[in-house]
Amino acid sequence: MPKAGLYIGVAIVIIIVAIVAGLVAMQQPAQAPAQEQTAAETTPVQETPARTPSPSPSPQPTPEQEVIKIGYLGPATKPYGDIAVKSIQLAIDEINAKGGVLGKKVELVVFDDENKPDVATTGFRKLVYEDNVVAIFGIHSSAVGLALLPLIKEAKVPVFAHGSVADQIDEQVAQDPGLKYWFRFNINASTHALIVYYPAKYIAEKYGFNKVGILYDKHAWTAAVVKKVKEVIQRDGFELVFEGTIEPGKTTSFVPHLTKARDAGVQILMVWTAYGDGKVLQRDYNELKPPFVLVQFDVVGMTLKQWDITGGSLPYQIFVFYNFPATEATQRFVSSYEAKYGELGFFYPPFFMYDAVNAWKEAVEAVGSFDGDKVADYLARNGYMGITGRWIFTEGHTPLFGPEYLATIAVQWTPEGETRVVWPPDVAEGEVALPPWVKG
Repeated sequence: MPKAGLYIGVAIVIIIVAIVAGLVAMQQPAQAPAQEQTAAETTPVQETPARTPSPSPSPQPTPEQEVIKIGYLGPATKPYGDIAVKSIQLAIDEINAKGGVLGKKVELVVFDDENKPDVATTGFRKLVYEDNVVAIFGIHSSAVGLALLPLIKEAKVPVFAHGSVADQIDEQVAQDPGLKYWFRFNINASTHALIVYYPAKYIAEKYGFNKVGILYDKHAWTAAVVKKVKEVIQRDGFELVFEGTIEPGKTTSFVPHLTKARDAGVQILMVWTAYGDGKVLQRDYNELKPPFVLVQFDVVGMTLKQWDITGGSLPYQIFVFYNFPATEATQRFVSSYEAKYGELGFFYPPFFMYDAVNAWKEAVEAVGSFDGDKVADYLARNGYMGITGRWIFTEGHTPLFGPEYLATIAVQWTPEGETRVVWPPDVAEGEVALPPWVKG
């Protein structure tokens, strides 16, 4: 079992105070043009809609106290969906213990959208028009987010997504005031490109590497990732010698990909994957030992449990993790979550959704109303200071990224199964160690 080191999964968090300035410079708050950013998400669209009841309902209110409902619409049975639901419930329990919101107890209604647009649109209508929720949280898939935009515009209910990172959503929200109810509590796809690229660039410059490769999910969410990373590769004078795609949820061997990258002369391979295929890639890389460095954003593998999941196949591999400030509030959240639900295995959905619920509460109380227009306008103007950092939204209602906002780090697994921060330099616990089979 790996040592947790300084990571949040065991209730100890790291302070991030330095992220590459270039990321911040590329972003503007809501008064300026929409910024580039995005996240990881879905599974391919299938066909049969399904509904699931809330697995963890709020405590029943006393008879004399009114109830207000909020909804979770997302992949509730997936590990990252389940942990998001639990963090929302934790926030609700804390809110209700203090008297609720505007004197009303909050109740959670859960609908499992299975990451399918057709199921999600059914679920959205149920939550809004049958359950009468005043806000919706979740939304992991970009395809789902895009499908919901017309419904959100019609319903005028605030929606807080923990995924759905496609840049196309930002563009539509920025251009259409009727979509002001959408807020993404995660970075967008363009920024996902940069959170992998900048650690890789740092390593390349340190060791004199020039030939790079990219490997990514063949999916809507990576379109902006690929566009952005190719742009910065060309800008900075690196040579892109390999490009490969991953069939989400279907890849049983990465030996062909790794062999092609090796034969092309790749020195650093950058990876973006969101559907559980990463563990196969990581095992194959460890067995094949191709002569290049692997830097990856693996949504499902963003956990300290990945060492055991891969059977210890992670030595020298570099992962991008989200990172959160070491405040009393953050530590209290981790302790409360683990006391109620057990180990906090995944890094991002619980923090993002806990903040989203509390941001909604703050907005409602500030405007003295559950009205969607008033709540959306307040959040667009003021943002929210949470356990994750400060949430300030662009015109496309995606958050700023960088110091004091949403931040990431790069960690490297050691042969002993430990992790250490290797980027950014100001908070690194040590230098990047090249695999013995890679020449520097």
